[in-house]
Amino acid sequence: MKHLTIIATLIAVQWMGAKATMAMEGNYHFGYLGGIPLEDKTTIYAMGMVFRETPFADMRGAGIVNRKDVDNLKHFELDYDSKNRLVEVRYMLNDQLLPYADRFVRASKIIITYQDSLEIRTFFNEYGHRTLVAGNVYSTLIVKDAHNRRKSLTFLGLNDEPVANDFGIASYHWKVESANQIVESRFDLEGNLVRNRPEFQFMVTRFRFDDTGMLERMTHLGLDGQHITVDDAGAAHIEVKYDSLGRLVEWANYDTEDQLVKGMTGIAKIRYEPSPYATEQKAFFFDEKNNPMSTPWGVHGVLYQFDAFGNVVDRRFVGEFNNPVDTKNGLGIEKTHYTPDGKHVQATAYYDKTEQPIGFGANRIHRILVECDAKSELIRTSFRNLEGELVNGWYGYAIEEKVFDEKGRMVALRYMDSEKEMVNNEELGVAEFRYDYNCSDALEGFEAYNQESVKVEPIWNPVH
Repeated sequence: MKHLTIIATLIAVQWMGAKATMAMEGNYHFGYLGGIPLEDKTTIYAMGMVFRETPFADMRGAGIVNRKDVDNLKHFELDYDSKNRLVEVRYMLNDQLLPYADRFVRASKIIITYQDSLEIRTFFNEYGHRTLVAGNVYSTLIVKDAHNRRKSLTFLGLNDEPVANDFGIASYHWKVESANQIVESRFDLEGNLVRNRPEFQFMVTRFRFDDTGMLERMTHLGLDGQHITVDDAGAAHIEVKYDSLGRLVEWANYDTEDQLVKGMTGIAKIRYEPSPYATEQKAFFFDEKNNPMSTPWGVHGVLYQFDAFGNVVDRRFVGEFNNPVDTKNGLGIEKTHYTPDGKHVQATAYYDKTEQPIGFGANRIHRILVECDAKSELIRTSFRNLEGELVNGWYGYAIEEKVFDEKGRMVALRYMDSEKEMVNNEELGVAEFRYDYNCSDALEGFEAYNQESVKVEPIWNPVH
């Protein structure tokens, strides 16, 4: 814990200097893009992003295309400065930011600035406002070594205090072993070593990259970082492969003898068939003998269909002979409808393999409906049963409401039950979030309250 405190103090001193310089340079304003004059930037257009298990790796586009090829298609835009440094990432459709967040690209827009040995990442939502991501992470601070290689990463909150993300990770530390290999250790706020992400058990991890910087292999080095170690499923290595466009085509688990083995999800290998868009169009699962297998949830493959904008509008499951199947909970097909402009989800509904409507759980949830008022000041997401009635959903609430002010800033996020009474989101332990902004429209603070209107701390790292 002591060494983490010293590192955090040194980082804080550097960070305060970087903030002062950023303020003097007028970042995010007056024709600047992450501190870079617009005429000095180069923009790369990509249909997807390269798989990135570790934040040591660069954020890179996959499926690179020309500007003219992204009209009317959802895509990523990556801006680079004159030193070929990434300074901004955006998820776009027809020049408009879109909602986006996954495990490795955490926001609709990410701005990266550089100050001496620091790389600073800040996050923005689809409305262009600075936002919290991955729990209550407001910025990411990366320290580089004398060779410009990433050495450590710390997550910071609204007041520049160290925070843990929704994986329970507060910091990453990297040791470079060779030009193509690093060892990564991750720590929580108390300085305890933690696993890489939910559903996995890799602690200290070696990452091996090819000569272009693409991740090839992950090796579990256990708690001491000295010995190749198997997880509870017997996996010691994970290998990933890509196609010529940088799109993920395979994920495979191996034991200490480099033999295929089923990993923590009960699958030995996944083969992906890339689509022209951000998501694969097919995924198939294989056992430790490299034979087609049925997963623990009852399927061999997943097939995706897309609309003209690149949205997934149909997801269905198949068996080992490409025959339609249902998962063990009865789901065969998931259909999603978007607004006519392709920008926003309107509804998601569930069906069995014969396309008959189904309902999940005691409340028979069939549909998730998204509604927006005429002034775009309220977005309401609700759970509906087979009869179209409002019911409580996965985490004990029936309605999620996002409330916006006249400037388009989200000022509240709240949860209600089927009786339209305030209720806790059981995953987060929160019934309402309230957000405050300063005169520059920057997020200044937030508070969370439970269903009894008592101020609480959200549970950002639920059991996955």
